[in-house]
Amino acid sequence: MSQPEYVIPKGSIILVTGANGYIASHIIDILLEIGFKVRGTVRSEKPWLDKLFSERHGKGKYHSVVVPDLSIEGAYDQAIKDVAAVAHVASDVSLSADPNEVIPKVVNLAINALTAASKESSVKRFVLTSSAAATYIAVPENQNVIVDETSYNDSAVKSAWDDNTAPELKPFYNYAASKTESERESWKWVNENKPGFIFNSVLPGFNMGTILHSEQTASTMGVTRNLLKGDPTVRSIFAPEYFIDVRDTARLHIAALLDSSIKDERIFGSVQDFNWTYVDTVLRKLRPNNKNIPEAPADDWRDKTVIKPMGRAEEILKSFWGKTWTGFEESLSDGIAGWD
Repeated sequence: MSQPEYVIPKGSIILVTGANGYIASHIIDILLEIGFKVRGTVRSEKPWLDKLFSERHGKGKYHSVVVPDLSIEGAYDQAIKDVAAVAHVASDVSLSADPNEVIPKVVNLAINALTAASKESSVKRFVLTSSAAATYIAVPENQNVIVDETSYNDSAVKSAWDDNTAPELKPFYNYAASKTESERESWKWVNENKPGFIFNSVLPGFNMGTILHSEQTASTMGVTRNLLKGDPTVRSIFAPEYFIDVRDTARLHIAALLDSSIKDERIFGSVQDFNWTYVDTVLRKLRPNNKNIPEAPADDWRDKTVIKPMGRAEEILKSFWGKTWTGFEESLSDGIAGWD
């Protein structure tokens, strides 16, 4: 297969926010791999991150910029200089139970990034990392959900601000609401301000797969691999949903940055539904001698949501990258590598 033509020339600088994060680090890794330079924002010095990319791709190709708070006005002024594109991945993954600490902040993160990018004439593309949670949260009593390109998770927003929502559910509703509102407000901002760049968003499901460095908490994969240590916390945080390998998530972001045919799109990165019984089965196959893996819940269920646009993401992966989705077992195996 011939190499796709990039709308941004190789060697250009691409800004990736939240560079030390699970998804962001993979976006950076692949961008460097295919010939781009990357400037990554971090909230504090991360020497291990600079060393990681220097060792993998050579010196001078990746550079960290410390921005303690991306939500304040003017935070991006220096980081955005001379960049050709922006992948805004940074978010709040604290799982705080207070919506006031999460939702407005995540919206501000996105709008500040868009505003800064609109002032820099060199920026030609902007991709926002959203989430499948910005469109729905599956629950066992409602298995008739249909998601399309216009779907937003208004029920999560309502639950996040509702004082009657069960305290143990608040953290994830706050996260889902923050993704819902930040993406919706970003599209609204773009439509109203008509900046000089193309805007796309990527909505991945539950990310699994390779963790690039031991310093990373690695978000969803980090808590999933804790099952090998007998810690079932992940099951109480995340309901059954659709999975995607983290490098495929990164590939969708990069295609949205570089493919001239992708414009004004919400790209739904959902590959295969799973539940914790299935995870338990695969983990026991991969680690047959591990006796710490806790039994999956007896009343486990599957996410039967119909995500109508998911075929488009697979089409992008095939046309731009010449590959199909990474399978569930391979992804989980890569994610627990060295974690015994």
